[in-house]
Amino acid sequence: MLGGISQAATYIWSGAANNGIYGDSGNWTVNGSPNGYYPQHSANDDAVIGQNAGTITWSNSEAFFGDTNTIQIGSGSTLVCSPAKGDLNVNSITLEGNAHLVFESTNAFGLGRDFTLNFGTFTASEHGSWTATDIANLWVNHHSVHFTGTLDMNSLTGSGTIELASIKSDQWDGPLTLDLSGLNIASTSQVQANVTQVTENGVTKVIINYETVPEPATFSLGILGLGGLLLRRRRK
Repeated sequence: MLGGISQAATYIWSGAANNGIYGDSGNWTVNGSPNGYYPQHSANDDAVIGQNAGTITWSNSEAFFGDTNTIQIGSGSTLVCSPAKGDLNVNSITLEGNAHLVFESTNAFGLGRDFTLNFGTFTASEHGSWTATDIANLWVNHHSVHFTGTLDMNSLTGSGTIELASIKSDQWDGPLTLDLSGLNIASTSQVQANVTQVTENGVTKVIINYETVPEPATFSLGILGLGGLLLRRRRK
């Protein structure tokens, strides 16, 4: 149902229509029942997609991604935004666990406003991702994407790279501005980590490089052990 304005509500994805279409009101419930709408009709609508919901598509049959406050995507679920035309008008999107947000369109696709991409608390093995590598033209409209989230350092071992975003598109109305200041990637004495934005072969990526380092106490014990070994050799 595309017409009309609903009251602000929290919409829960049920998938009851069995077609994976975001804009089908039969896939959403409000207070446990469908209300004939889906979360696109009020600036205060909130959408909640639970865990392992599969792939949900904002399809080519929809001309816009109307006003929505927040979209929450559970781990193991994917939201594919593939409109024939239109702007993304969402205040924030939360990617829990291994949730995925995908932008793809053979036509122009724009940002209707600044929006926040919230990765929550994530690890190297379980983190959300945003990919936008199959878009003919991304209308930036002088808007920015603000990244927020906290990297859990406790589970990090060795060294590696965490890729949070990968974007490739002709960008109109200026280059896409990615604000990474909201990512909490504070290094510790055991882990050195940093977040960076790089562009390679036309693909802009947001990545976190991390490396664990020996603890000073362990290093000192190693020196003491070597000193003792040298002392025993001298005595012999």
